[in-house]
Amino acid sequence: MLLRMLHLFLVAEAGPIGPPEDPRAREYIVRLRAEFERTGPDAAHFPGMVWPLSAYMLDRAAVDMRDAMDVAVANCRAYGGDWEVGVILMFRTHMVVDSPGNLVGVDDDLAELRVLSHRAGDRWMRAQVCSAAGEAAMARGRLTEARGEYEEALRLAHEVGAYAESPFLIARLAEIAYRSGDRSTALAALDEASAAADRFAVVDSRAFIHLLRAVMALEDGETPRARELFEAAREETRRGTPPPQFMAMLALVDGLVTAVESGPAAGLPKLADALRTAVAGRCSEAVTSALADAAGHVLSELGDHPRAVRLLAAGTRWRGDTPRPAPERYKAERVEATALTALGDTRYEAERTTGSSLTVNDAVQELADALKDHIPHMSAPSATGT
Repeated sequence: MLLRMLHLFLVAEAGPIGPPEDPRAREYIVRLRAEFERTGPDAAHFPGMVWPLSAYMLDRAAVDMRDAMDVAVANCRAYGGDWEVGVILMFRTHMVVDSPGNLVGVDDDLAELRVLSHRAGDRWMRAQVCSAAGEAAMARGRLTEARGEYEEALRLAHEVGAYAESPFLIARLAEIAYRSGDRSTALAALDEASAAADRFAVVDSRAFIHLLRAVMALEDGETPRARELFEAAREETRRGTPPPQFMAMLALVDGLVTAVESGPAAGLPKLADALRTAVAGRCSEAVTSALADAAGHVLSELGDHPRAVRLLAAGTRWRGDTPRPAPERYKAERVEATALTALGDTRYEAERTTGSSLTVNDAVQELADALKDHIPHMSAPSATGT
């Protein structure tokens, strides 16, 4: 059974994963999960400790892995050592960063991980901890903190020869430069990341690099170039293992490029579908709020200021204390200013108050209704997917 779990892990690492279509494959994964979720020493060491992955493979769109990860962490504390506890905490940290919940518990895990990774003497684990800390800082808009974490992760990765880690880390540093307004540094870092991704054949990083370049091209008014880069990013995802949050952001860029190419009415369905998919895939608030902002921007261009205000207000509340990142912040300010002029103070405040109470499913329904209003011939899915 340990050999079978190792095989499952390697399959997940080697290519796209998802719920199996073959009932026999599904039964196989269910049996593996049942073997290891009973806990014990075998489930506290590699490869048995990665058993929560089986729940993700069975239905990654619907499953909340927190309970499974909590069980796995407790089991590693009972039967494993510093390295095992560190690895399972690292898995849980990455899961929390990518899931709804606004990073609850991530700071405690990161603090313990820093101690464990040094005590275990594993520099690769330390690099992974710094990378996870960088992701958490990025999600909170703390760009300076994120830059320091990614730079340290990159140094450690190079130190131990984990060069396949470097393209993503460099690309993240490029994103920080871009969001800080330093375009020249961002472009230079993207060139470096692209060269590293080609050298070490890191497909997922190539997709991320293409997508960030597409966003920058769109901002520069180079719409054909943005479309070309988007298509390149989408093509790379077919060869890699992109997580749900990346696919949601890919769909967001597709919607924005389409809105420029063919008008906001053409882009709106893609953004509506992207938000519905992100909610179903349990993407984090950083992703769902970005999609709400993008949809609000397109609705503003359609003259639907009430819905634009509601969606922006919803995204603001979902983010909690995290500020809206640049350059999205400037776009949101323009949408809000336009809506205030069009609606007047009283109506604007009423719509913003309503929007602040919306859940992600409410926002999906808002966009389903918007499609009926602005594109009458479309039969838009509702928040329940019907």
